Amino acid sequence: MFRRLVRQLNPVAYSSIPMTQPCVSIVIPTYNHDRFVCDAIDSALAQTYPEVEVVVVDDGSTDHTRDRVTQYAGRIIYIYQENKGLSEARNAGVRAAHGELFLFLDADDRIPASKLALQVPLFENRPELGLVYSGFQYVDESGIQVLGVVRPNKQGQVLRDLLRRTFFFPPGAAVVRRECLNQVGLFDPVCSSAADTDLWIRIARAGYAFGYVDEPLFQYRVVKDSMSRDHRKQARHELIRLEKFFSDTELPDDIKKLQPEAYSVLHYEFAAKHFSAGQIELAQGHLQQAIALCPALASDKEWLLEWIAGFALERYPDTAHQIIDSIFDNLPPEANTLRTLRRRAFGRYHVAAAFSEHQNRHLKNVRRHILPALLGDPGIIQNRGFISIAIKSLLA
Repeated sequence: MFRRLVRQLNPVAYSSIPMTQPCVSIVIPTYNHDRFVCDAIDSALAQTYPEVEVVVVDDGSTDHTRDRVTQYAGRIIYIYQENKGLSEARNAGVRAAHGELFLFLDADDRIPASKLALQVPLFENRPELGLVYSGFQYVDESGIQVLGVVRPNKQGQVLRDLLRRTFFFPPGAAVVRRECLNQVGLFDPVCSSAADTDLWIRIARAGYAFGYVDEPLFQYRVVKDSMSRDHRKQARHELIRLEKFFSDTELPDDIKKLQPEAYSVLHYEFAAKHFSAGQIELAQGHLQQAIALCPALASDKEWLLEWIAGFALERYPDTAHQIIDSIFDNLPPEANTLRTLRRRAFGRYHVAAAFSEHQNRHLKNVRRHILPALLGDPGIIQNRGFISIAIKSLLA
């Protein structure tokens, strides 16, 4: 029945694709997102990859979501349930879906039409791949890009990187094998705010490799009242998922040794988030815990500089200097190493910003970061990569 429906919707595209193409189920959970849900559905239905089904799970919306979705009757699977939370909504979509692969697209996000056509082929003849993700970009409520393209580009066995938080990608950037979900389970409602990371870690722990497509194939909408902005709830759920992971008595010793660092990195992340939100006492508390949990990390100047620069660049480029000032103006007594790095932190931010602009082919924008980078972090003059992009930008 599903293949017949695809033929009716896109007979030309269907006839040009082998019948062996796996079906992809796009699961869209929604709760009171009537402003955006149609945008998400339209982007799912517009995929050039032909073998697609779209499952919308309305998690008890009290707005006009149901009325908006009726226009797609016959083109999507629509499920209404009492409000149970994001994880349960995603899980309900999985149980109703028929695909061999899954994409979890939140109702306030969207994907370009080429996403599945570019990501799905990576699974072919590579049974070791459990998940293929892509680069992504942040957009505002109007769908306008607000930050540069994020290109994590971590591939293969990534369990250690996930635990150390060296890279991040949202659910909508990934396509996941059903086989993985059958083996490791679905989204955990106990840590719903961190359920995607929890699932990625379980997939990696099971031995699956991660694939990557270096294109911005997901648009992550920044919404003012988004659940992801509730930092206290998110931190609590992130800690729950770590406790669950490290309580596994069968973990290899080399993974067990990462526990202090994994907890510490998480506290650094939420310290930065609370500093950016002006929640100084909460930020200081997280920073104190981060230092106590892993003194080695707290004395690693290069890591600390990358932490501050990376956070300011990825999340708050328009207010990066204010964020960095907020961190250094409110350091707790324990942060002795950090206290000496203020000027270098500003310089390192401009170094990171210059590389980001170059990566996104905005050569002229690189120029404004060159002098602040050199003044703040003079040692960067020995970095051939930085000098190369600086020269290219000046010649552009």
